[in-house]
Amino acid sequence: MENYFNQISQYILSKKQTEEEVTVTLSGEKTQFVRFNKSKVRQSTDVNQLNLSIAIQKDEKEYSFDFSITGILDNDQSKVDDIYETCRSRMLDMAKATFFVPFKNNGSSSVSNIGELIEITELTNILCDETAHVDLAGILTSGISYRGNINSLGQSHWFESASFCVDYSLYSAKEKAVKGSYGGSTFELGAFKAILDESIRNLKHMEKDNKVLTPGKYRCYLAPAAINEILDTFCWGGTSQGALKQGSSPLLPYENEGKRLSPHFTLNEDFSLGLTSQFNEDGEVFTKKLPIFKNGQLENLLVSSRTAKEYGYKSNAAGAEESLRSPVIETGDLCREDILKQLGTGLYISNLHYLNWSDQKQGRITGMTRFACFWVENGEIIAPIKDLRFDDTIYQFWGENLEQITDFAETELDNHTYSERTLGGTQCPGMLVKDFNFTL
Repeated sequence: MENYFNQISQYILSKKQTEEEVTVTLSGEKTQFVRFNKSKVRQSTDVNQLNLSIAIQKDEKEYSFDFSITGILDNDQSKVDDIYETCRSRMLDMAKATFFVPFKNNGSSSVSNIGELIEITELTNILCDETAHVDLAGILTSGISYRGNINSLGQSHWFESASFCVDYSLYSAKEKAVKGSYGGSTFELGAFKAILDESIRNLKHMEKDNKVLTPGKYRCYLAPAAINEILDTFCWGGTSQGALKQGSSPLLPYENEGKRLSPHFTLNEDFSLGLTSQFNEDGEVFTKKLPIFKNGQLENLLVSSRTAKEYGYKSNAAGAEESLRSPVIETGDLCREDILKQLGTGLYISNLHYLNWSDQKQGRITGMTRFACFWVENGEIIAPIKDLRFDDTIYQFWGENLEQITDFAETELDNHTYSERTLGGTQCPGMLVKDFNFTL
């Protein structure tokens, strides 16, 4: 596929005019999807798709056109001339960009993270066998994704990654559910069984009657999946230099009021996870690892070339959204066996959902508990809880109320598949937090 991308790109670049600069990007995948219900296969589908984008710059204007291709050179070349004419005609009526960032040569790279994917039929059989005695619904995705970027100034980048993800829910006879996921580039049967076994144990607890709690502040253990949901919401503007400059950042209290995060909290953008490319949509290459927060202190924000141009900063090759693409929260010293004991009495929160900013400028996030969330007394799980809504700030649960972080972390792949499989993922530990605020 890399060779094909080079071929079609060179043909596209050969058609550019002297005063133009052109960038060609590719996004593609070969993925198998298997859907499960009641621990049986209900649907199996293969998706093989390739999409190209041609972006043309001329006279401080830029226009791009996205289209699908077949992977057959003659067929795909026949589309190029018409696309060029469409781009050129539409650029005539465009005004010059206010903060124009010209294409440049950001070097070359070629990365292939193939891993050792298990054959999907074998993985499907394992999943069905291991869950034959429970009611599982979910989806298995497995395959290879491609990203490429070449421009007329000599830049050339390629990334391909093979990965799988099992995203599932187990249902009890009372139609209560426990959610779990397992994914990566190498399948390990022991690790997969351990995750399933924990889900099955939690499902037994879900058979008990719900405990109804009144709104208030509770001591909580937030499992890695719950922290992942919070981190995903934080990335909506929380790491953006542009958002801070424009006054919409959750870090405004940090900047203006002296608010700080806990010394336990360290967050990095870390591409050593190997789940997505280091280069962004413009082919700019991000450093392998960049600290965002270190021991509670802000070290860096993400700065795109446009933000750098507008506000006079130095770009660090962030994408246009200035959002983390491969975030890792560093672990602490709370071991798995001591979680319930250290929690004592409070809430064990496995999952959260429907998260959003309730007051972005104050770093306040709201959301709901979901699936296997339990009331714990004296280090023992007593009962599942009726769903609660939380509303709290990062300066509380990642700040003064953060007591401990687990000595283990879980990697969760981005499992979005709206138009194609999304690359990227996170690595999050669990956290023990006091006075987590619930409002409903």
